[in-house]
Amino acid sequence: MSMRILIVEDENPIAHYLGDLCGKVLSERAPQIAFAESLDAAEDYLRNHEIDLCLLDLNLNGESGFDLLKTTLSNAFHTIVITANEEEAVQAFEYGVLDFIPKPFDEERLEKAFQRYFERSENREVVTRFLTVRKDQQNIVLPVSQIRYFKAAGIYVEAHLRNGRIEILDKTMDRLQQILPARFVRIHRSFLVDIAEIAAYRHVGGGSYQVRLHGGDQLPLSRQKYRDLHEILNYN
Repeated sequence: MSMRILIVEDENPIAHYLGDLCGKVLSERAPQIAFAESLDAAEDYLRNHEIDLCLLDLNLNGESGFDLLKTTLSNAFHTIVITANEEEAVQAFEYGVLDFIPKPFDEERLEKAFQRYFERSENREVVTRFLTVRKDQQNIVLPVSQIRYFKAAGIYVEAHLRNGRIEILDKTMDRLQQILPARFVRIHRSFLVDIAEIAAYRHVGGGSYQVRLHGGDQLPLSRQKYRDLHEILNYN
């Protein structure tokens, strides 16, 4: 299946250089690459097209790429930011970006970023502090610190908050796991839980296992994740 990429970059030579590198690195995936020179153009494209990955310059001819980043956190795709400013990159990680490519960049650095995308593995050093959901024609910011656990719900994911609210995210469990802090552990194919919320875990008979959260919630625990959780909790 072809990979769909949106490059948001106001300098045309850099945008097309980046596009050419994407074509080389992803040659076997026949990438479909689109370009946007401004936030308005990017937002318009995203309203009308689905993508897998956004490559976003944080400085767009006087506009801030953060404005787009904050409104697209609710979307299913991942974002990789491109900037020469490391302080901006650190801030961008708080909003759940997958990776940061410093300018100037080359094919090797871009290839590493794509490896990260395809590996679908979590980054133990991420500092994501916020997620967003699209609701009632506006973007609602969810502080990650207020989320107890995530539950897969068909093609969506439910974020269960400490105040009892449930919000719906477009990102898949696998993509969420790539950008969430290490304290969120996968206990089942359908559940990601803040480890501080776990009060107890046990074998309940047969091949069934269970996690009990502070507050009384009972969640399923897979056999393999039981072993993983036991190692994590005993190591800590």
